[in-house]
Formats: sequence, C-alpha cells, structure tokens
Amino acid sequence: MQLVLIAIFGAVGTLARYGLQGLVQVRAGSAFPYGTLLINLTGCFFLGLTGQFTMNRIVLPPDWRIAITGGFFGGYTTFSSFGWETAKMLEDGEWLRAATYVAASVVLGLALSAAGIRLANKF
Repeated sequence: MQLVLIAIFGAVGTLARYGLQGLVQVRAGSAFPYGTLLINLTGCFFLGLTGQFTMNRIVLPPDWRIAITGGFFGGYTTFSSFGWETAKMLEDGEWLRAATYVAASVVLGLALSAAGIRLANKF
C-alpha cells in the first residue's frame, strides 16, 4: 500500500510542478528560471512545515506521511528534500556534516551536470 500511495502522491507532485512552473515562467516572460525558483522555494517551505508538523504531532499514519513528504514533494521538487535534510542536520548541531552535504551537492551536482552536457555534446 505504501508504494501505491508514494506513486500516486509522486504523480500529483510532478503534475503540480509542471503546471505551476510553466504558468509562472510564461507569466514572468523572462529567461531567468522564476518558475523553478518558485517550485524549489515553496517545496522547501511546505516540506519543512508538513514534515515537522507530522513528526511532532503524528497526525498522519507513517505510510501517508511518507507518501506526502517523499512522494508528493519528491515529485514536486527534490530540492525540498535537500533543504529539509540540511536543516535537520543543522538543527541537530551537525554543522560539518551539513556543510559537507551542501558543498558536495552543489559542487558535485554542477560538475556532473557539466560532464553530462559535455558528454551529450560529443554525440
């Protein structure tokens, strides 16, 4: 049942991202990725709010909590997971671990994106 819920919520999150991102980008009429920025920032805020609320209050069964946090927000944006995980490390006082995670994610993510682009350009 858990996998079905994750799949359903993931699909809804993906469709929400696609619709909202496109709408914002068209309305902004700019080359700057305002739609992606809005998705990432709202995803971080709402995952933090929802994740923490359901952890503190246990308002939802675990399967539903995972479906919403991992499924919906995983489909909506993976940046929200990155923000949530980093914030939790900082909350736990794990500054070095959080800094390493941020640096590795950003630097390696950019390097691997560039490597993928270069590799694709060779074909």
